[in-house]
Amino acid sequence: MAEPLVQLEPGGKASLLRYDIPEPTSYPGRNFIELDLLFAKETPQDVFLAKAFEKPTKTRPPLRGIDLESTKTAVLAAMKSGFSDPTIFPNVRLTGAVLGLKARPNPGPTLESSVPLTPQMESLDPESVALALQAGKRLSIYKTLYGSLSYCYIDEPTKVEPAIYLVESYRLSSFLGDYGAGRILETFSLLPGEKTTISIKTFRKTQTQSKEASSILDSFTEESAQEFERSVQEEQSDKQEYAKSFEYHAEAEASASWGWGSAKVSGGVKGSTNSAREEFTKNVSSATAKHSSRASAKRDVTINTSYEVTEETGEETSIVRELENINLSRTLNFVFRQMNQEFVTLLHLVDVRVAFFNGFAESRREVSLPELDSLLDGYVVEDKRQRVRDAITDSLTSIFDFEGSIQTDFVRKRKVGKEEYSAVNTEKKSTFEDGGREITVPGIIVDARKAVMRTEGVVVEAILGQADALDDYAKRLQELEVERRDAEVDRRKAFAERDALLNRIVTDGDVERAKLLEDLTCPCGHDGSAVHIDVEPSRGDSEGGSDDRSHQPTPTSNE
Repeated sequence: MAEPLVQLEPGGKASLLRYDIPEPTSYPGRNFIELDLLFAKETPQDVFLAKAFEKPTKTRPPLRGIDLESTKTAVLAAMKSGFSDPTIFPNVRLTGAVLGLKARPNPGPTLESSVPLTPQMESLDPESVALALQAGKRLSIYKTLYGSLSYCYIDEPTKVEPAIYLVESYRLSSFLGDYGAGRILETFSLLPGEKTTISIKTFRKTQTQSKEASSILDSFTEESAQEFERSVQEEQSDKQEYAKSFEYHAEAEASASWGWGSAKVSGGVKGSTNSAREEFTKNVSSATAKHSSRASAKRDVTINTSYEVTEETGEETSIVRELENINLSRTLNFVFRQMNQEFVTLLHLVDVRVAFFNGFAESRREVSLPELDSLLDGYVVEDKRQRVRDAITDSLTSIFDFEGSIQTDFVRKRKVGKEEYSAVNTEKKSTFEDGGREITVPGIIVDARKAVMRTEGVVVEAILGQADALDDYAKRLQELEVERRDAEVDRRKAFAERDALLNRIVTDGDVERAKLLEDLTCPCGHDGSAVHIDVEPSRGDSEGGSDDRSHQPTPTSNE
């Protein structure tokens, strides 16, 4: 049974020192799997109702052919009202955020927001938006992983493509692994008796270097979040399909999209969805590895050996130490090594929803599994609903985990009265074993990786040189000096033992022992004369010298 790290009181509870607690930076993301529901010779009209093919026309008037000034004026007016005009900004829904233009004389109108804005978002101007709209692009504002608002331009959809999607929610959780010495930073030697001053400067020397070295694994910053999102986007093999995620996420409150794939039901929905998940898992894992490697490469620690240290302006950590080699015959070698921290990153599936989407943001409808029937009733023809329902259920009851085992209990049946429905098993947990240590997370672990990051820590090893720099005469002098100091220590111990004996006799009031000690140690003669003994070492002795005369008895009068 684990013992508490701190015992507060008998029977009380205290915090336990554990290594399986996830880092606060556990990041949510979503993966979209489009279910291709068409069998041989079937058309979308055979599966979907007429409502699924509706194309929004009122909110998306064509802007091509309108002169630039008119478009710019319309954009400027819509931006001042918080991007609320759906005819200009159909892909912008700022739920819970206040965003709009505020007029300023110089340099002009600027964005103001109740939530943080990325530097890219702060520089958004009406003229660039007007030019993009005339080119057939649409402005999409989304919330980054860090929580700031940013934007991008997406192509205006031209055709309706109704589809049912599995919307899977994942978490990327980090756990601390082993901690140990890494690469050698610096080595230097001190000659016998030599002194030097060293300074250690970390990778947080300047603000720019600190941003480049940040990582979502151990130092969540706006820069590290944006870098990770860029890495995820770079891993997408089908950029055109992935661009649909920005059209789908019309709301700035939506979770980040980490993947957009497809699965063909007619070819076996279990294998197809697992193949799509495998591609998604590979992309996220590869993005995490590249992101952590780039950040770790920027984490340089510098060891300087000098007698003068000049500190630079800016954010800097500088540790100055003075080292001395007290050895008289051998060199002293120092080896500085940067400490590395291992992280265990787990990508685990925690929830799933089902959505309908025909390529236009206005059509999006997303529901939980218990609401699946209402979604199918609204968009799928009646005689195909059971087939779609079975395809969704089959894909969620045969999910491969990171070890290649099939997990069948992620979704379970529930009953309310006579009605039965499917729901995500919120009690589902998975365990990853790492060197005898178990890490348990909710949901299904689909990928487990280890990443090693450099840290600011430095470990120093001192190695004594083997070669002796003294000749026989110098060695003999050192041996004699050691013998002299040993004798001095023995002499001082004898004085201390005698003083302790005297204290015990006086404390105990032992008259007989006091008389015996007097007879043995008091240099008194029968003629009544007395001799005084100096019981403390002389000043010359304490300084390492010797003077035989200081220990000779000095006659004194007994009168």
